[in-house]
Amino acid sequence: MTPSPLPSNRTCAVIPSAGRRFPRRQVLHLLISTALALAPAACRESRTAVAPHTEFIVAAGDSTYWVRSDGGGIKLRGSPMILARLENRFRELYVVDDDRSYENALFVGQRLYERDLATGDSTEIFSDTVVMAMADRYARRHPDARRLGPEEDPGEEPEISATAEVTVLGVHGPFLSMEYHVDTSGTGDESWHMTRQGVVDLRSGRIVTLADVLGPTEAGAVIVRARKLFQETVDSVRRDQRPQARRAAQSLGHFRFDASSFSLTAPSGTLMVAFSAPGQGRGGEGLVLPMRPLPVGEPAWWTEARSAVPTSAREREEQWSRGAYAVKAVYDTIARPVRLVLVDSAGHEFDVGGVNAPVHRIYWLDQPPVDGKQRSALSKAFDEAALYDDAARASIEQDTMRQRLASRR
Repeated sequence: MTPSPLPSNRTCAVIPSAGRRFPRRQVLHLLISTALALAPAACRESRTAVAPHTEFIVAAGDSTYWVRSDGGGIKLRGSPMILARLENRFRELYVVDDDRSYENALFVGQRLYERDLATGDSTEIFSDTVVMAMADRYARRHPDARRLGPEEDPGEEPEISATAEVTVLGVHGPFLSMEYHVDTSGTGDESWHMTRQGVVDLRSGRIVTLADVLGPTEAGAVIVRARKLFQETVDSVRRDQRPQARRAAQSLGHFRFDASSFSLTAPSGTLMVAFSAPGQGRGGEGLVLPMRPLPVGEPAWWTEARSAVPTSAREREEQWSRGAYAVKAVYDTIARPVRLVLVDSAGHEFDVGGVNAPVHRIYWLDQPPVDGKQRSALSKAFDEAALYDDAARASIEQDTMRQRLASRR
């Protein structure tokens, strides 16, 4: 019987002809050597590997990227916006300047908003109070001072200057970690600074305590550990004899442990709390004294939030495993900030492209699939984000305030 031909897309090992005679030991050795050498190539598919089918959103630095791999190639689209996902709805996070300057006084605070992409509704979730209070006090003391218009700048050397900066540190499930920093200066070249961190619940738009995040029992135990860690950190700085440590030790009296000044982090998928003792004063006293993150018991909300954070991490690399495939973020400061890579079950790597650093989280759109309304809202947001500037944000803020006033009438 004539054997059927092999498919054209396969290559098979060829066994030496049985017509030649070899000593028994040599035959056995030859067969084993041939099998070991050619086994990896035997009956191997010659086709090129195809990237896994997937779709996801990457939050990296101050930008967001939409990645889609559908068999026809890998597409990467970036946009200068920060996104969060809550209850399977996407929300954009953005900061707007609140400028209340005068001819001889600079007052610029900031407000943090979240916008539901599907409805377009914006909600204020944090507002600077220090700079705004200073602006109100200045207005009372200088009733004749002229308020500057939107396109006007104060003098080159204003009598007083106060600015605030709100920075999004990360989003974990319904909780947003942020940092709030204030700089002031006045006559006589005097300056004052203040920095603290905090966590906002995106569901209610309010600053929360650690008990709100972890529950009272777990929060109490973590705060006890954090107080001890703060004292150990202070003692360590005071024992350090290096010049920079001695200078830092002179500022330690301006830092106090504050259980409300903390942020959330999740290296390798493990939820942790990072406390930072807030400081206020001149020079370095206006920064924060960071402490080593503490692992905590996982609350119920973390089960859903975990899928967005890396499942493993090592030096200069993070990985998100998704069953049959994985996504890697490779940090390479020479080539570009971060290189995204898709990896299939056989270990084949497929380059996605470069993104900003660091990669904070990944929101999966294929498992479970995102609905049509959210997909349309995402597409529209990506189209519009490149056009946003401070004027556009101010318009959004004004529209939001009008909606609130109308609802109260």
